[in-house]
Amino acid sequence: MRTFIVSDHAPTSQRVRQVLLGQGQECPPDHVLPVQRATERLARTPADLLVIVLSPEPERSLGVLTELHLLSPARTLVVGPASDSRLVLLALRAGAADYVEEGDLETELPLALSRVSGGAPSRGEPGRIIAVLAPTGGSGSSTVAVNVAAVLAGKHGKVLLCDLKLTTGDLASLLDVQPTHTLAELCGNAARMDRIMLERSLVRHSSGVHLLAPPRSFGDARTVTVEGVRQALALARSLFPYVVVDVDHSFGDEQVQVLLQADAILLVLRLDFTSLRHAQRTLHFFEDRGIDRSRVQVVVNRYGQPQEVPAAKAEETLGVKIVHYIPDEPKTVNRANNNGVPVVLEAQSAKVSRSLVQLAASINGTSNGR
Repeated sequence: MRTFIVSDHAPTSQRVRQVLLGQGQECPPDHVLPVQRATERLARTPADLLVIVLSPEPERSLGVLTELHLLSPARTLVVGPASDSRLVLLALRAGAADYVEEGDLETELPLALSRVSGGAPSRGEPGRIIAVLAPTGGSGSSTVAVNVAAVLAGKHGKVLLCDLKLTTGDLASLLDVQPTHTLAELCGNAARMDRIMLERSLVRHSSGVHLLAPPRSFGDARTVTVEGVRQALALARSLFPYVVVDVDHSFGDEQVQVLLQADAILLVLRLDFTSLRHAQRTLHFFEDRGIDRSRVQVVVNRYGQPQEVPAAKAEETLGVKIVHYIPDEPKTVNRANNNGVPVVLEAQSAKVSRSLVQLAASINGTSNGR
């Protein structure tokens, strides 16, 4: 594939070329063109792929992009700052096939190359949605969601993790990441939401987990709509093999939208009276909303605490079988959570980590046992 780089920013040009060469692209040094000469050279030279760098003069580079889009049939990637959504929109309108964040070039450019060459992601089937829900606070569902997502990301390369606890979400802290964008902003632009907008709304963790963060404030939470959540889930399923959603037990309309679409629902509870009572009410709610119980997996977290309700009694009360037990190891889990590292990564040999890996394996289609 004959590839050209159009750029007036030498450091970025060099980084782009190194990535291209590493991906097997044909890009000799004379295929790096200054913006001023690009139109003249490409008018007489066939090209399969163009990579246009916006820095240091974005408006000038965008003007050349418009000209080249009319002049050449080559697919075009644009490299620029993702923080400026206006530039992203202008680049796409001018004919760019994809937009690559210059700050994360080494990760983003190979993915974009795969997309424009038709190699991603086309699995034939949409990704699976896994909803994680606790019937009451303190059950540790967020910890379960983070760790299940981390395990699945290790198996599949990437997983989307969505924090739908709109006013109490803490997944960013559990991963020690600082989101730039949130679900509220994504829903606020629902009318023009697309794949690129979703990708720019995510914050990436080294484990392969991509987090869609909750609103920053109570006021922003009102921006999250059922339609916005529905669109975000549909896009996420086209991009990720698994979408893990930490659902709130408020059962707002946006929460129910996830539960209705979920391929599996992990109902995470403790073996105490309060948790079981609310779990029973939750199962009745599922029934009223037409959510098939075959999609619900009851998971006991912090198993083995003193004076807890016997498992057999809990199953009798709920009328369902408990499919998995996560042992109580508060020191190990609290240390990992406080460090912002999933416990399955920080303490891989711990019993709680092995149990969480088994839970994720059962979701991934392999066997699981108590």
